[in-house]
Amino acid sequence: MNASGIISTVTRLMGPLTELYQQQKATSSHPLKPALAIVREYESAVYEFRDQRLPGPVKGVSELLVESVDAFEAGRVLDAGRAVMLALEQFEAAGKESSVIVTPEQAQLIGQFRTRLFKMVVPSAELRQKRIDL
Repeated sequence: MNASGIISTVTRLMGPLTELYQQQKATSSHPLKPALAIVREYESAVYEFRDQRLPGPVKGVSELLVESVDAFEAGRVLDAGRAVMLALEQFEAAGKESSVIVTPEQAQLIGQFRTRLFKMVVPSAELRQKRIDL
């Protein structure tokens, strides 16, 4: 197995995650539930990935992505982003152990996704202060 499946799935998830994050950042700190159509799009991406046969070292990736669906549906974008980031990290670690094939180009894409998700999950100092003030 190679990383193309996880990359295409996360590519599909990043749009809805980023959109929901921007909406919540602009309006308030409490979770806003995404529109049903966006949730269905998100679920579809995750469940298509989950249907793939995964080797043992990355079986937990599917569980993390399903966890992200539950969080996303409830409007907990930070929890959803964290679960996707952990799934990427698990897949990346399996690539380093040669359990799955990750080309240098795929490793670069995975790194870019992780960076974007990290910035979302660990918000800037001003957002942390806003949460403290609440």
